[in-house]
Amino acid sequence: MTTMKTILAFSDTHGAPLPARLLSVARESDLVFFLGDGLGGLRELADHPGLYAVKGNCDFLPSPDELTLDVEGVRVFLTHGHLYGVKTDLLNLSLRAEELGCSLAFFGHTHIAETLPRGGLTLINPGSAARPAYGVPTYAYTVVNGKKAVTTLVEL
Repeated sequence: MTTMKTILAFSDTHGAPLPARLLSVARESDLVFFLGDGLGGLRELADHPGLYAVKGNCDFLPSPDELTLDVEGVRVFLTHGHLYGVKTDLLNLSLRAEELGCSLAFFGHTHIAETLPRGGLTLINPGSAARPAYGVPTYAYTVVNGKKAVTTLVEL
């Protein structure tokens, strides 16, 4: 029997304090994905049992460059994106996620919020929770129910 899981994904805080609204959503979410550039600012979420964090190009604390995990039968890939050249194109990121058998790939680095379906893979960039490339700070909220995942990009 599958159950529904909720995921808050955010990225690129670059040392800015985490907004109260983001912390509130994080505490209500089953899983929290931090996608790099601001690892030192996660203290308020350190006790969250579903926190997963990857290192960005501006992070110096020990953390993995990428992670894969299964969420209710959906294989998920987490990375910051700089090692895959995501500011140029998303091909290398897509190929790595597919190589790992993932159907969701969360990444950051560009500070641009977007969800991009690519065949059986969906690329999700929550944008920046502190320094967006344009517009307002954002995060991604994903609901996984069975093998179906629905993501909403949310303005802070």
